[in-house]
Amino acid sequence: MDQYSLRPPQRMGIGAILALLCSLGSMFFSCSGHPGRGLILAALSIPFGLIGFVRAASPEISGGLASIFSIIVGVVGIAVALIAMFFKIILF
Repeated sequence: MDQYSLRPPQRMGIGAILALLCSLGSMFFSCSGHPGRGLILAALSIPFGLIGFVRAASPEISGGLASIFSIIVGVVGIAVALIAMFFKIILF
């Protein structure tokens, strides 16, 4: 980094951070026997990922790839949670 730069350093956007936490948490809860919580977190990770992706267009905020990854994991997390709910209903 140039110490005389007028541009502030990039930082990770809060939307991208929340999206990552929600998407990874959804997979954890879905695989540990709590698919309802996993479904809620997966559904939350998609809007947080979209917010993080839009905010990453600013040169001061990073996290665009993390937001895209979170949206993909959120969609997969919804599918995993629904499959876990289905098998939990059938088996128990």
